[in-house]
Amino acid sequence: MKKYLIIFVLLLSACTKFEPQIATQSIYYEDATTQLSQLMVYSRPEKPHYGPLSALFYPFHITQTMPKSQGWGQQITKGVWQNWTSLQIFPSMVYDETLVYRGLEEALFTARSRGYDLLVTGFVPYLYLGHTMDDSALTLQVKIYETKRGQMVCSFEQSGRVEKKMDDDFLIIKREHRMPDSAFFQIVQAIATDMAVPLTSWARYEKTNQGMIAGLMPDIVETSAPQPAPRPVPQHMQKQKLTAENPVVPSPAPLAPEPVKKTAAKVRSINLAVQFDVDSAEIKPESYPLMNELGKALISDKLKGKKITIAGHTDSDASPEYNTKLSKERAESVKKYLTTNFPIAPSRIATTGFGESKPLVPNTTKYNKLLNRRVQVSITP
Repeated sequence: MKKYLIIFVLLLSACTKFEPQIATQSIYYEDATTQLSQLMVYSRPEKPHYGPLSALFYPFHITQTMPKSQGWGQQITKGVWQNWTSLQIFPSMVYDETLVYRGLEEALFTARSRGYDLLVTGFVPYLYLGHTMDDSALTLQVKIYETKRGQMVCSFEQSGRVEKKMDDDFLIIKREHRMPDSAFFQIVQAIATDMAVPLTSWARYEKTNQGMIAGLMPDIVETSAPQPAPRPVPQHMQKQKLTAENPVVPSPAPLAPEPVKKTAAKVRSINLAVQFDVDSAEIKPESYPLMNELGKALISDKLKGKKITIAGHTDSDASPEYNTKLSKERAESVKKYLTTNFPIAPSRIATTGFGESKPLVPNTTKYNKLLNRRVQVSITP
């Protein structure tokens, strides 16, 4: 028995969570983990969506009565938004913590009037904060609506718990269960990551060539010139009497044919989260699959004859002059990759760099800055 105990101690000593002691009891630390219930998917589109989507996050509403419920709801929303932003679920996601949820109709109106495609709302029917002294638990419901018609497209629900366990004493070894610094944040991140899985399989905008094609194809808007007013019957014809020689009033001259409908193309663009080395225009290997999808899109039947413009964008770190130069160099790197690995003539691709001058969201947090560091691809008019 003693031999096995010694072997056990030696194995634990190789672990960073184990503190062997000579004179006193050794301690093995076991970190508490997040226990998640099964993710309930009540509603989700059956077919993938290939096109650009923007989403407005409303602060989630805590339905139970508790102190500072509005602030905790904002923290939960921010955690989900940060998680989905890092995963690039939608090309554009904005969280406005100044909003207050007062009903679906008002929230839809706000999102629609601001030009967002989707409205993300959430409800928290149960929240218990034990911090480091007790269990922490959370139940979260997230509902996503398309703003044009107000229809719900996704609905999820899941619960999470971080359990506080008692320490175990094995005479010469003691196992202590450590609670995380923020069990609340750990649960929110775990739930958000689970919910992102079905969303990723639906919103395939930036990750596939089909989504890029859909995002780059211009909107065709049908218009027609105003039709001219009917020509009045000449006065001498109005007074002409019916006679045997002239049994009917002559018809007015025929109207001019209706002008042919014209089409106006609205230029579209897509934002790609191409990753570069810090302070460098070198494309990271993890972005090669994304670049390959862009190359496939540009040589597809729908886009192979079109010229494109690649624009680089940065966050607000460093000086504006430096950022403009760096963003231009990164756009050139993307062009070089495409023309080297695909049958794309360099003359098809123009490049430019905007630096920090055209952010998608304010450069106030590291997550916003991540969203602003991007490569924008558009069809050249």
